[in-house]
Amino acid sequence: MSAHLRHTFTLREVFYPANLLTLARLLMLPAALHAMQRPEQRWRALGILGAAMFTDAIDGTIARRRHEVSPLGKLLDPVADKLMIDATSVTLSRVRGFPWWATALIVGRDVAIIIGGLLIYRRRRVIATAHPSGKATTLALTLAMLLYLADGPRSGRPALYAAMAPFALSAFVYLRQLWHATGDAPPDSAHPSVAAGGT
Repeated sequence: MSAHLRHTFTLREVFYPANLLTLARLLMLPAALHAMQRPEQRWRALGILGAAMFTDAIDGTIARRRHEVSPLGKLLDPVADKLMIDATSVTLSRVRGFPWWATALIVGRDVAIIIGGLLIYRRRRVIATAHPSGKATTLALTLAMLLYLADGPRSGRPALYAAMAPFALSAFVYLRQLWHATGDAPPDSAHPSVAAGGT
């Protein structure tokens, strides 16, 4: 991690309620993955994933209302989203019939966003700005995964196909951001700051 990025965050930000919720979401993930792989714990897995989804829905609102939107939160929240979605899709592909082609698309898109974000940071000293389509994609994919977990492909497949619309839109948006951010402007021309990573 560069010196600039280290100095961007403060220890105090870790204890903001919104960031604690994001950290809690990360801590829920191992228990959810463990429960998903055991048919008798399917409803426990649903409960954990539902709770994680709820923290994702409210952490941003809490940060804004408390005036605690922080560089750490802007980075941590999309990382937590990606880990939750990617790990859940791989696990559901193994145990609940979630299509492997969808898992490949999801993981591939997130890897591309991370690589693109690193390229943007290297050139502009900013982390790629989040877009509403990213959050919509996370919400739609999480819903599809909950349905796969609860009822398998019968209910999950239609929701997954519907989730492909915001998924495709967010992929286009982040590709366009990468194109503009790595275009003609000289490196480091932007004011150094940290914005939300794409989800």
